[in-house]
Amino acid sequence: MNKERETADNYRKRAYEGDSKSMNNLGVCYMRGYGVVENHTTAFEWYLRAATTGDVYGCFNVAECYYRGDGVAQDREQAFEWYLKAALKGDMQSQVNVANAYYLGEGVAQDHTKAFNWYREAAFQGHVQSQKNVGAAYWNGDGVEKNLEECAFWYELAANGGDAQAQFATGWFLMTGTGVKEDKESGLRWLRRAMTQGYRPAIDWCKEHGYRTL
Repeated sequence: MNKERETADNYRKRAYEGDSKSMNNLGVCYMRGYGVVENHTTAFEWYLRAATTGDVYGCFNVAECYYRGDGVAQDREQAFEWYLKAALKGDMQSQVNVANAYYLGEGVAQDHTKAFNWYREAAFQGHVQSQKNVGAAYWNGDGVEKNLEECAFWYELAANGGDAQAQFATGWFLMTGTGVKEDKESGLRWLRRAMTQGYRPAIDWCKEHGYRTL
């Protein structure tokens, strides 16, 4: 406990000296009761101080508090504005949250084109679910013009990230020549990767089409 108090005190000292990272970290201490008495309102206040100096983690944490109504009254519009600030600074999870907000119309007017653009930003950073969302958008023509080649490209990225659904989709694309040149050998390898993870649609598809399952 003494070490925790010392850590929190050091953050407080540097925070009052104007260090934005320490402001955010002190907020974390109050949020978790680390070295201080847990107080979510005080945590939010320190997050906000960090955020107003431009600290990306402060922006994200302020957004989280507004989104959940944790330490401050719930306000999805404010949550979106702070997620957007963090997203513009390159924070991947904030980019995902901004995309979700645009897709669902939560805290901002619904706009699937803007949702697609933000999912793509997160996808470029390696966010697997966003890579799938980009692939699905290209498949459905949702927020972007339909393009099966782009769809297959993004699903393969997600497949390489270990996602079983994307591995099945990539295998199916290759088996059927959808968006890519047909390559049954490679397609079957991807299907088997999905099956190794117990992904039922891959197992069922192979059974239905006469391919050995694991």
